[in-house]
Amino acid sequence: MIRFIFIRHGLTLDNESMKLSGFIDSELSETGKQQAKQTSIRLKDEKIDLIYSSPLKRAMNTAKEIAQTNNVNVDIFNEFKEMNFGDFEGLTFNEIELNYKEEYERLKNESFEYNFPNGENMIGFHGRISKKIDDIIKKEDGKTVLIVSHAGVIRACLSHLITKDHTYHWNFKIDNCSITIVEVVDNFSVIHNLNNTEHLR
Repeated sequence: MIRFIFIRHGLTLDNESMKLSGFIDSELSETGKQQAKQTSIRLKDEKIDLIYSSPLKRAMNTAKEIAQTNNVNVDIFNEFKEMNFGDFEGLTFNEIELNYKEEYERLKNESFEYNFPNGENMIGFHGRISKKIDDIIKKEDGKTVLIVSHAGVIRACLSHLITKDHTYHWNFKIDNCSITIVEVVDNFSVIHNLNNTEHLR
């Protein structure tokens, strides 16, 4: 059995502006910093063996807050970066619709197969995440692994763990600094907590 605790990073300045923020290294807002502290307090009594983080600052700074409270080192993995939105990084969907009309129509019509210009598509993104999660399950049996990452990454993890299918990606709501817990036994996954934000109130 392996126990996953998934944490989305705290609120960022780009989140507040509704901008696409994938590979962009956006900063936590003041609210986001407070959320990270509240999350670390909520998790202080949890048994955590390993903490993995995306290399992007918004995730790493959230992870460091939790790591300090739990006295666990943070390991960085590029696989847990958010989806790469390519040329559309830093834009809102309204800006894309206004300035890149043809690409916006393709995005709506092609859905999971749409490749962001100089970025990724959802299918490749899910493949990147799924492979890493499967590797962790094989290597870290019996442990509790806390992963600090991004909304898209956590959705991909859940879609893979529960359904083995990328098409359920948008069925999971993942808020900033939410806690989601999944246990995996013999490749069968059970959600024990989903998008819990009670500690932020």
